[in-house]
This record gives sequence, C-alpha cells and structure tokens, in this order.
Amino acid sequence: PEETTPPKQQPPPSGPVRDVRMPPVHRATLPNGLEVNTVRWDVLPIAYVHLVVRSGSETDPADLPSLADLVAKMLTEGTRKRDAAKLAEAIEFYGADLWAGADEENLWVTVRTPSEHLEQVVALLAEVVTRPAFAKKELDKLRKRELDRLELQRNNPRFLARRELYGRLYGEHPYARIDTTKAALRKVRRSDLVRWHRRYVVPGNAFVVAVGDVPPGLGDLGKYFSRWRGKAPRAAERPTPPERTAREVVVVDRPESAQSVVAIANLAVPRAHADWIPLTVANQVLGGSASARLFMDLRERRSLTYGAYSYVAERVDVAPFVASASVRTEVTAQAVEAFFEHLERFVREPPSEEELRAAERYLSDSFPLRIETPRHLASLVADLRIFGLPDDYWDHYRSAILKVSAEEALRTARAHVHPDRALVVVVGRAADVAPPLRRWGPVTIVDLDGKVVERLSFQPVDAEDAEDAEDAEPNEPASSARPGAGAQSSASSAATATAGTSDDASATSQEGRSPGGGSRR
Repeated sequence: PEETTPPKQQPPPSGPVRDVRMPPVHRATLPNGLEVNTVRWDVLPIAYVHLVVRSGSETDPADLPSLADLVAKMLTEGTRKRDAAKLAEAIEFYGADLWAGADEENLWVTVRTPSEHLEQVVALLAEVVTRPAFAKKELDKLRKRELDRLELQRNNPRFLARRELYGRLYGEHPYARIDTTKAALRKVRRSDLVRWHRRYVVPGNAFVVAVGDVPPGLGDLGKYFSRWRGKAPRAAERPTPPERTAREVVVVDRPESAQSVVAIANLAVPRAHADWIPLTVANQVLGGSASARLFMDLRERRSLTYGAYSYVAERVDVAPFVASASVRTEVTAQAVEAFFEHLERFVREPPSEEELRAAERYLSDSFPLRIETPRHLASLVADLRIFGLPDDYWDHYRSAILKVSAEEALRTARAHVHPDRALVVVVGRAADVAPPLRRWGPVTIVDLDGKVVERLSFQPVDAEDAEDAEDAEPNEPASSARPGAGAQSSASSAATATAGTSDDASATSQEGRSPGGGSRR
C-alpha cells in the first residue's frame, strides 16, 4: 500500500509576551570611588570586563577635536611596562581580546577573556587604563593613519552628510564635532594626551561592568585598581543647540556623484526622556525597518532607492531624529518630496492598529536577542549607568513598548518631529539637485570642506505648479538601477538595511555602546 503523508499541522499560537528579567546586577564601590557592576553568567567559560570613563569628545578642547578618541586609541598602543608589541603578545597569550574607543560622552576599554585567565587579563586592563605610555613613536604612527583616514572621509558622502547635519543642528554644542581635523592632528602632542588622561581617566569618573564567571564586586581582583586615584572633574556647562524656526536645505557639492545622500533631521529627545520609548515605537512604523512606511513606499512602490529608513539616536543630551536614503541624482527632488509626505503624515495622523502592533511586536520580540551573550548584557548594564536609567529599566522594557497606544505614538511624534523646521542635507551634484530643492527652503551650497559656495533663495511651489506636478507621469527609472529589478535587489536590500538603521555613517545607536563594538563615530 502507498504511504500517505500526514497533513501539515499549523504551529500553535504563541503565548502572551512576557517581560524578560535581566540577571541580577551586583553594584559596589571600591575604596577609591570606582563603581563596579557585576553580573553572574556562567553559561560559557567567558568573561567580559567593560571599563567606561564618563568623558568623551564633548570635553575636547576647541582646537583639538577628537582628543578623547586619540587617547582611547593610544591606550592599546603600550603601557609604561610593555610596548605595543609586548602588550598585544600578552593579550594573545591568554586567548583574550582588547578594545578601546570613545564617543561623544564616554571613553571605554573592554577585554574579553576565558574565565580561567580572568585575573591576569583584569591586571592587564588595569595596566592599560592607569599606566599608558603614550609613546611618541606610536603617536606619530597614529597621526599618519588618522591623516590618511581623514583624506578618505573627505570623499565619503555619508560622512559629509553627517558632518553638515550635526554641525548645523548643534551649533556650538560639543555634539557638533564628529571628527578631528588635519590641523588638530598636526598640532596634538603627547603632553595633550597625558593632560586629558590625568584629568578625566580617574576612578571617580569611571565605572566597570563585568559579566561572566566573575565574583561580586570583582572580589580580590579589585586590588589591581587600588592604586588608581582621582575624583570626577567638575562638569562643564554645554552650550544650548540653536533653536530652529524654519526649514533649511544644505547641499554638499560632490560633482562626481552618481547618486545623492539625503538626510532630514531635527533635534528630538535625550535617551533618558520619558518619551523615548513611545517615540521609538512611532519611528518603527515610519522607518525603523524594511517593512516600515518609508522603505515600502520609496523603494517598493516608487523605486527611488534601495532603502529608506529613520531612527531616533541615543545621547545623554538631546539627540536627533533622522530620516535618510541614498537615491539616484535625477530623482533627488522626488525622494525629498516623498520624505516630507511621510513626515507630515507622521505628525498628522496616528498609526493604524495593524501598523502599531507590528512595530511593537518587532521591537518587543527582538529584545531577548540583546541579552543572550555576556557582551550584550554588559552593553545593557552600561546603558543604565551612562543614561541614568533605573536599575529595573530592562525588566519592564518589553511591557513598556507594548503599552504604547496609537494616540501616544502620535503625541510624541508631534512633540519631537518637526517637518516644518527640519534640516535637509543632500550630498551630490549641486548643479543638478540644488535648484529643485529651493521649494523646501533656502539652499546653502558648500564644498567638500564645508565652505559656502553659493546661496539660493527659498522658492515655494505655487498651487498651479503643484497641480501640474501631480498630473505629470512619474519618471520610470532605468531597469538597471531600479530596486526590485533582478537578483541584485535582495542582496542590496539586506546591505542597506544593515547600514540604514544605524546612527552613523557607521552605527546605530546601540552598537556604539557595545563593548568592543567600536565608536558611534
């Protein structure tokens, strides 16, 4: 007799979403003032120790931007006891890894080590943080690497967009400076690094997060930091970012560009603001993923780009909301128009019930993936301390997401997203893209170094022109460049999805906080 295949059964429906409890965090303070947070995690014989200094590029002198970043990079280039080669050899001998970096608000040094070598590697971490050599020959090597990197960045359209975006949004606020300069690199001396390190890299201005098979409060391992001394420096007052009262367009002229990078932004909220979660839910509907409104319209329906996204950045001080995409030169104005159609709808009407539930489930269901490794746990605990969040914040994070209503999403969108006062930055061929952009505000054209080349006055579209534009047939993109045409589409979409959700020409927001994950720059 012939065998019959049993009918396929549908999986049972998933149960109700539950909050995911973080493992207990043991919090202690060493006699020298260093705060230590330890999380017991013995699933694998691996430990992460993440040391964070609560000062970053916001403390840089005006004439030495990114000094904190240079200090961070030099920490891994040798100590008073071991040069760079011997330090790398010692780390490798224990099967460990060492990273260091800095962002706007913090400098961090992280080690990952097999649990059996935890003590030896913590001793190396303390040596790196408290006794750096800042050797002149290593500084000269770093200076050359950084000058070469800056030259490459000058031709990176995403970097150019971010430079103009942050510079104009923040004005005199330290967040406006996103990188160093050639003049600063040529000027910086070893004494500058030593002075910054002596003032800011002190136990009263730092904390440690250790996750893995680690004793509470680091136990006897705290002895390796016992000779470290120093109180937190007095916090400097930050200038207030400029208040925007009208829309503004900036075009970075890059004549050789075949496409334009478009970014539309305004300052929104600090990470610790009560509206951050509902605004993040609302943003998920707008542009948080490849199933959100921006992607589905600009890519799937209009074929203007391989990906369009938006995000709410994470900062101690006020952070930006940004919507962005890379589009072909000839459809730049169409893409900007599409962005504003969605932004105006975003602040005019609440999301549908279906959109809201999909956004909440995406954010809620992806959260458990963020606590499955010691590295992720260390990052989340560090966020509690960096942003001043309650100790039980992550325990209730999923339920807080699921409680957001459509009315609350609309309220926070209206409060913190301002299409009528947005900054529009476009990097591309100014001769082609700048004139049509005058309909959204006065246009300032700058060169690759940010120097003003030309200013164009605001030229709003009158009602008759708008009707003509609506009646016109949309331009059909060439098949070779049209998203969705051919096998290239899915791979490009995946790549864009990864890049487009980050807060950087680089990062999203969270990876900049992740131990060993690099800076948000």
